[in-house]
Amino acid sequence: MKIRDFALMAALAAVVSSCGDPEFKVSGEIYGGEGKTLVLEKSDFYGRWIPVDSTKVGDNGEFSIRSDAPASPEIYRLALCDRFIYFPVDSVESLKVTSDAADFGVRFSLEGTPQAARMAEFEKSLQKLDMSQPDSVTSFKRRAYMDYIRDGQGSIVSYYVLTKTHGGKALFDPEDPSDTKYYAAVATQFQEFRPSDPHGPILRDVSLQAMKKRNRSQGKRMVIQASETKVLDVELQNETGENVRLSDVVGKGKRVVVVFAMMNLPESPEFNRQLSEIRNSKDVELYHISFDADHYVWRDAARNLPWITVIDPGGMSSDALVKYNVGTIPAFFIYDAGGELVDRASDFRELSQKL
Repeated sequence: MKIRDFALMAALAAVVSSCGDPEFKVSGEIYGGEGKTLVLEKSDFYGRWIPVDSTKVGDNGEFSIRSDAPASPEIYRLALCDRFIYFPVDSVESLKVTSDAADFGVRFSLEGTPQAARMAEFEKSLQKLDMSQPDSVTSFKRRAYMDYIRDGQGSIVSYYVLTKTHGGKALFDPEDPSDTKYYAAVATQFQEFRPSDPHGPILRDVSLQAMKKRNRSQGKRMVIQASETKVLDVELQNETGENVRLSDVVGKGKRVVVVFAMMNLPESPEFNRQLSEIRNSKDVELYHISFDADHYVWRDAARNLPWITVIDPGGMSSDALVKYNVGTIPAFFIYDAGGELVDRASDFRELSQKL
């Protein structure tokens, strides 16, 4: 091969390499860690940590690791002798970690992005928490919500704080009815600000299941008896901004079906088509409650529907969901022509049969 041809191939290889998959970089110094193995791990959706890459800390304490950038924000960690430093990765970014090997995961600095700095701040405050002290845990969770979750707008840090374990226990426990509101808040954030992020559906499912358990623990099971049950009233805004009370719709001589369902899902057009068939074939009125975070898109869709559509700004923490003991959506509740709540259904087949 001629030298000129070899040089040309080398140049092409460099171009191809520079156009490869996007990467992020983690580098820094681990004092006293010379020669030790540093492992980069990634969290999956089941709470497991998967090794991604590893490197040896250099003789001068320096290290550097590169990895493919995630398709959506993810949590990673550096592992050194069963000690860990956690950090978020959004896409292509460069983070710097500085620590002493003896205090790795306890005393460290994490720089590169505001999200990384916030996570490091949270981790350091969490290390001081004694999980055996209920009052301290409750107080810490409130502060964590205010500092890292409330204004998180569906950030991966919000997700991390919400699902964090400490001392072998979940910080925010989905099995604990008092923590339901936190899961609902973050699920709503992801729905509104990051609708395509795969963490969102996971939180939504956990939130709905937690809400169902909370309702049961508080004795809010709904017993449907025609002779005793009255309207469980709801008042929400329709697509024109007007308040519509359910009690103004039921008991007017026509059966009413209260529908709990999202409007902005891929399956929504087919869902609405089936609703239209039910409405026409069974001669019922519909009171359709949606929980979509994007109110503009919801309003555009609602304007095209011939039945009553309202939006619940409470999202997954909605009072209406609690009042009707809704654990999963869609859900349907049937009022008879006289205004009595007489039955419920979980799908169209069941709804059609009960109507």
